[in-house]
Amino acid sequence: MPLIRRVLRREERGRRKSLPPLTGTRTAADVTVTPERALQLAAVYSCVRLLAETGSMLPTGTFRREGNSRVPFEDHPAARLLSFQANPQLPSGELWAQVLGWMLLRGNAAVYVERSNGGMPVGLWPIAWTSVEPRRVKETGELVYKVTLEDDEWAPIREAEGLVRAENLLHFRSFGIGGVEGLSPIGMARQSVGTGYAATAYIGGFFARDASPGGMVSVPGKLTDTQWERLNRQWLDLHEGFDNSHRLGVLEGGATWQKTTLSPADAQFLEVYKMTRAEIAGIFGVPPHMVGDVERSTSWGSGIEQQSLGYVIYSLMPWLTRMERTARQLFGGDPALYMKFNPDALLRGDTAQRFAGYAQARQWGWMSVNEIRAKEDEAPIEGGDDYLQPLNMVPAGSAAPVEQRALPGRQARTGDSVETPAAEDLPSWITRHYEAISAFFAEQGEQVLSLLGVRPDATAEDLIDLSADNETLTEILLQLARGLAAEVGSATAASLGGAFVLEETSAALAASAAATAANVNATTVEQLRSSINLGHAPAEVQESVRKMFDGMTESRARVLAQARVSTTTNFASHEGAKHAGARTKTWRVWDANPRPTHARADGQTVDIRDEFRIGSRSGRWPHDHRLGVDEIAGCTCRLQFNL
Repeated sequence: MPLIRRVLRREERGRRKSLPPLTGTRTAADVTVTPERALQLAAVYSCVRLLAETGSMLPTGTFRREGNSRVPFEDHPAARLLSFQANPQLPSGELWAQVLGWMLLRGNAAVYVERSNGGMPVGLWPIAWTSVEPRRVKETGELVYKVTLEDDEWAPIREAEGLVRAENLLHFRSFGIGGVEGLSPIGMARQSVGTGYAATAYIGGFFARDASPGGMVSVPGKLTDTQWERLNRQWLDLHEGFDNSHRLGVLEGGATWQKTTLSPADAQFLEVYKMTRAEIAGIFGVPPHMVGDVERSTSWGSGIEQQSLGYVIYSLMPWLTRMERTARQLFGGDPALYMKFNPDALLRGDTAQRFAGYAQARQWGWMSVNEIRAKEDEAPIEGGDDYLQPLNMVPAGSAAPVEQRALPGRQARTGDSVETPAAEDLPSWITRHYEAISAFFAEQGEQVLSLLGVRPDATAEDLIDLSADNETLTEILLQLARGLAAEVGSATAASLGGAFVLEETSAALAASAAATAANVNATTVEQLRSSINLGHAPAEVQESVRKMFDGMTESRARVLAQARVSTTTNFASHEGAKHAGARTKTWRVWDANPRPTHARADGQTVDIRDEFRIGSRSGRWPHDHRLGVDEIAGCTCRLQFNL
């Protein structure tokens, strides 16, 4: 039995050895593929450039975990190297671009860590991976790196014979299947890269070699060698090359012209080229439309923001995460310290969504004109610090004022039409929104005060984690919006004899919640910045911040609750009527003293999918952000839906 097992093991080893190697440069297209040659292929260069440049442009920071909080930590010597200046000759952004470039091409990147006499990092020096050889000490298994610098490279390597210990060399690896080194994306996908390179070379060569004006010449009988040479030389002189293609051919001696087309193989080369471009984009995880392949539809979302989000999450973040994990080596094994790239700069909403959020913030009074202009890098204007307050605001859970309750048209119509409910018709939803938003502000305030106790000199940006808080508040608002939309949309649809499908509104509800959360938290940062006076004592700063958040949990939470209920109610009622088959909608004024533009719009009826003309603007319903702040602030108008 032992003999049989040994024979079987030898057969198994033989089968393993017969597998194709996972490294090499030759391809079935008979093209030698190296990282340098691969970069000459437009698709490869586009993917590497895109990932390297977008990764290197992101701001980085060093943080310390303290319980559930994340506190900026710039005191560590490595913080400046990772975020600002890697070494006296290289900014940190350029360091990350080189690291990403090497990882994308060769699967590995190396950065030598220059240390002071006290052992602290004082410089980061990138080294070409071709100058590095990983080794293991046989006796201990310790990993060391043999560094042999090329003539055009330099790094302050102190180790004898260039044998650098692992703690002094940051080894950034791409995906691998075991072993010390990561796998080169170019090496693993060399067949696709080689095919693309061959197709590109063939297409260029085809135009250079093209010696036909789109057909062939035939002559009766047999030509002598002299005649053949004369005809061939004359034809090549007149028609060879791209610039001479399709010139007039003059024939003599009974010669005839026969039009021809490209062979199927030649005609398919352009398709082969297009196919390999998409395959190469897939190798690097880049959506094809971001490297010029716009012929195919994308499932990454219908808007630029959604496509950018997909690119950041699925294409860029895996590489950033690998670099973050490797860079933690600089912190000496302290699990509380880490570095992080901030991809928020790539996820900023498009113009329409940003302006919609600004309109909502301006309408409901938690942002001023100058705060909005500051976000768009515009200069402040006179009077731009004033806040608006809707005319129909009442405390959460309270009924509308008597003069409003007595107005005509308060009740929803029956029969073939129905009106949108008013926000004050839904006191329980206003209360739910107020309680959830107030609790969020209270928890946010506790976290800020806790961080101030640790770092009294911290800035507003240091105290609030916008990414995490935006995500949390978005989830809160979205859950509330889904419940409210389901109730209002279903009631409106049922009144018209139809049914409401909540899932069809999910994307719009999520976008609205995200825009509101981003604007609310950004405004909080601005208010916090004005509340923190570094000239005051820590106790005075703490008291100022505490008063700010106390006000937010009361008045600001009420304003925001009313705004969210009004916005969601109008949207859900409109969608419910549309789902139920309403054909038209009518603008109804519900105010004893309406503004002139609204008074003129009273009774205006349009198709359910069309927009109303209100003054110089157009909108789908009252409080639609498309109408602009001047037309929606304080508006109490409603819609009547008609079958």
